[in-house]
Amino acid sequence: MIKPRRNSFDDLNWGRLNLISAQDQIGELNTWKVTYPYGERMVRVSCRALPELGVPHGIDNDVSSALIDYYLSLGMPDDGEMTLAVSDLMQIAGFHRNGKYREMLMTSLDRLHTTSYEIAGGWRDHPNRRWTTARFHFIELLEYTHQGQSGQFDDRSTLRVRLAEPLVASLRSGFTKPLNIELMQSLSRPRTRIIFRLLDAMRYNPEDPDDVVDEFDVGLIEWADLCKLPSARPDSIRRALEGPHEELVRRGYLRAVSVEGRGRAQRLRFQFASEFTPVSPALLNRLRGHGVTDGVSRQLARQYTQSVLLSRIDQFERLLRSGQLTVRKTAAHALVHLIRNPDQYPDSVPVTGRATTAPPQVKVRLAAPDPVLPTWSEELSGLTPDEAATFTVKRVSLLFSKRFTLIELDQLRHEVMRGRLDPAHLLTEAHLRLARIEAQQFVDDLKAHLQRLASARPVDELA
Repeated sequence: MIKPRRNSFDDLNWGRLNLISAQDQIGELNTWKVTYPYGERMVRVSCRALPELGVPHGIDNDVSSALIDYYLSLGMPDDGEMTLAVSDLMQIAGFHRNGKYREMLMTSLDRLHTTSYEIAGGWRDHPNRRWTTARFHFIELLEYTHQGQSGQFDDRSTLRVRLAEPLVASLRSGFTKPLNIELMQSLSRPRTRIIFRLLDAMRYNPEDPDDVVDEFDVGLIEWADLCKLPSARPDSIRRALEGPHEELVRRGYLRAVSVEGRGRAQRLRFQFASEFTPVSPALLNRLRGHGVTDGVSRQLARQYTQSVLLSRIDQFERLLRSGQLTVRKTAAHALVHLIRNPDQYPDSVPVTGRATTAPPQVKVRLAAPDPVLPTWSEELSGLTPDEAATFTVKRVSLLFSKRFTLIELDQLRHEVMRGRLDPAHLLTEAHLRLARIEAQQFVDDLKAHLQRLASARPVDELA
């Protein structure tokens, strides 16, 4: 079965500030500070890490994007907390699921949990159109299960993570941008992935995220600061950036990278390839709401201006509401046809008179009755035991918030994977109890059942 492309978003504050150093090796570096102008403001960003861990760098970019991705997939809980298996986080981050990567992930989470950031005048409170100063750790709470006294992740470890309040507020306010996470994870080096994520965010105007540029111009020293690279020698900066820039051109993300000037006065000009024309978050959400895929959205964005697309989406929705247009195949098909063939449709809804006949390509019967939703058995039928266990824990966590401890969720996932709990029956019962306002009774019953299963388990499995 071919899995659909993952749609993901990134936080514009985190993406533009790039709080992960693009250095491959950091040595004993445990602090950095950068100051750079943005318009009439000066932005000051500092980082302080534990000496034994060093500043966030390398794969910490992949881990931070994966956690943001998962948080968004949960529907952005207001407390910023989420529970997930270590193996699931490794998959989202694009890591191999083996002991080496588990160890790397643990160190990365420790760095993101213990490192302190301070952003003066550069953190955007977009709903209030204000610039603020923010101090936080990317991860404010980190809790996980493990076997015995080792303190190390194992193949069934479960995490509970709470993201920083400023980050949660930024994400929940919608200050986000699309992120091609599959392209990012396919890039060869962590440094290239960090620079891709930064470049992709710099295309968006933070004061007007719908304003997206096709070219980006920046001073070499300022770019080194944004990448959190040592900026003492321009020639060493150029060498550090050369490989990532070449790969991004080779992969078709950048059309060209040019350099002007000499010494510390050098400037870089990035030209983005038209194939990777980003779609503004507002427009992308409107198109997604009618089922238009991201690939088609990007094609439309290359062919039409944003104002034209938004006006035709408005026209499509007016015609649907008035009954002048009904959908035969899919809403996405009908909307794209209207966008590309506007002359075949009325511009406005008539106040009186007979409704205009829609073109034959999209004229269909009136709205069909709501489809029958699949049962939980059908929903889970195509999943592996691992995927079914992940789905079940995610659903139970969403439905019952903090009523289960991390240890209980760890056990629930394990019992589903072992086939000792039927996830379809469990989820059916969970929703039935919620409908009967018997949530706490369900929680108590499931906790008791988990205890019975644990008591019946062989001693060697409990070790």
